[in-house]
Amino acid sequence: MNDYLQYSGRTAVVTGTASGIGRATAKRLVELGAEVHALDHAPTDLAGLASAIQADLALRDDIDRAFAKLPEHIDGFFGVAGVSGLHHDYNTTLLINFGAYKYISDSHLEARMGDGGAIVYVTSMGGINWERYQEELEGLIHVAGWDATVDAIEGLGLNDQPGPAAYPLSKRLLNLFMAHSATALGSRGIRVNAVLPTSTETGLTSDFAVMAGGRASLESRAGLNRRLATPEEMADPVVFLNSHAARYISGHPLTVDFGARNLQLLGRTADALDRPLIGNARGARS
Repeated sequence: MNDYLQYSGRTAVVTGTASGIGRATAKRLVELGAEVHALDHAPTDLAGLASAIQADLALRDDIDRAFAKLPEHIDGFFGVAGVSGLHHDYNTTLLINFGAYKYISDSHLEARMGDGGAIVYVTSMGGINWERYQEELEGLIHVAGWDATVDAIEGLGLNDQPGPAAYPLSKRLLNLFMAHSATALGSRGIRVNAVLPTSTETGLTSDFAVMAGGRASLESRAGLNRRLATPEEMADPVVFLNSHAARYISGHPLTVDFGARNLQLLGRTADALDRPLIGNARGARS
């Protein structure tokens, strides 16, 4: 049988590997023969890893120390780690879910990847409509460096808003950053994509249930099959997008929701996220 994915011997870096989608992604890559390096703020206990490094994505020094331990050449980067915002403030949620990945790409990945390299970010269905509200996001997308990103986030003046309010904005930003990165890196043969998962059974499920008003509400929004996805059902599309089989796919936000988004596109349910996020947050504060 042909090896359509062609991960054998390739170097892969995966964040968020202690649990959930990140762990399922790392496990699948190990099974496929990749040299897998795991990053998480918590310890990762998974057989077959080349390395497991603890790092807090809210800290630039932690990110730099982690990449100092990683190989000089990286074939595939899988940005899975993220936070719900329930246990973080607004600015930190934006920094972890978006700012850290922008910094990793600009400061580390671009120098370590070449033709055939691939990056995939796990964003969220909470980040839909990013293409409709680019104007309010551009100021954060085009800043250069960690300090400038932190300053731009602080400049929003929204840290008095609850952390969960930053979650959809952080994922919308990461989707737009993916599109910009795919455009900028395409001439070097580096692909960049995103997976937008629906609600998935992970370590953050209890957080999202609180944010949604209960688990039943969370399940009703997940997919047309009315259940949460498993981590493996998200990890497989993530692994696919960085594989040889997807070698002509770049700049694509892949929705993985068992058809639920179709209800909004067909006008059968309201799209509660079809609105500005920065302006609305400022209005709620004033």
